[in-house]
Amino acid sequence: MNRSSDLAARGRLRRLTLTAVPLLLVVAAPMIMLSCYGEQLPDRAYVDSWAALPQYAPSWEGWLSQQWFTLVLFEASLLFPFVCYWRLPQLQRGVVALAFFVGGSRATAVVLSVTALAGQAGPVPAPPWHRAVEIAVTVAAAALGYLAAGRIPAPPEATAAPPAHAPTMTLAPTQRVLFVTSSWSAPRLAVAAVLGTLTVLSVPYGSGTWQGTALLGAWTIFEVAQARTRLQIDHSGITVRAAWLPALHRTLPYPLIRFAQASAGRPPGRYRLHDGDEGWGIISGKGPALVARLSDDRQFVYSTRAAETAAALVNGWLSRQRQGETA
Repeated sequence: MNRSSDLAARGRLRRLTLTAVPLLLVVAAPMIMLSCYGEQLPDRAYVDSWAALPQYAPSWEGWLSQQWFTLVLFEASLLFPFVCYWRLPQLQRGVVALAFFVGGSRATAVVLSVTALAGQAGPVPAPPWHRAVEIAVTVAAAALGYLAAGRIPAPPEATAAPPAHAPTMTLAPTQRVLFVTSSWSAPRLAVAAVLGTLTVLSVPYGSGTWQGTALLGAWTIFEVAQARTRLQIDHSGITVRAAWLPALHRTLPYPLIRFAQASAGRPPGRYRLHDGDEGWGIISGKGPALVARLSDDRQFVYSTRAAETAAALVNGWLSRQRQGETA
């Protein structure tokens, strides 16, 4: 097993379990509420979207059977990306948080809806505080899931100097490294425009599907923020920052870099600010790119016309720090 596979395997069973189990609340919560309040509920299930269409409200048994279908749908929707991210614990942690988000939201909505119907003969309007409680519990559940997934194992540190074939700029003992550039991504702007349109269109239906609107809105912001990025190489490492959302940034410290090189064209694979099988970074076109080989056998990639200079600066710093100066 190589270093990358070994790191990915740590805690994977824990994260997989935490993805599957919280979704069981989709069925467990309705079953518990029916067992507790069955005698006090109206004849029909005036909950969720059925409350607006009481003539189509199913029986409580029919409503419960629908929850099983919803459970299967959510389990498949989250376990599939988990398997796709099989070697990426960072993204698996996000899937766990999303599973807690869904489970907490569905369970809270059911508890509030059923308790409101207890002792009623028909549908009742939901009080305004229901939505506030639902949002608060959902956000807290997502945060709990993120924490429950545990820490992501740290990759090994590289200690060898860059190879002789890598471009290297010799640095004097007192010299510092500083390189700054930026990049645009038209495809991300296009994706953000589509997502923003879908977000706006979903607002009229937000009374019953606010979670979907919130997720679409967050996804839109995430795409817009990555449309223009800024790369900085300094004494701390390589930092990629979203120009329009500075809080969204990642720093690649030097101990995680084996060496850097310049690629004349677009490297194969998909590279984004979040991790992928090949690595992470920003690709904005078919031109040259800085490619940093990482200690976990993946790579960091960033499109820049000055890729050769950037690689030479990184390797120069690595050579000086690792006591292996090369010309």
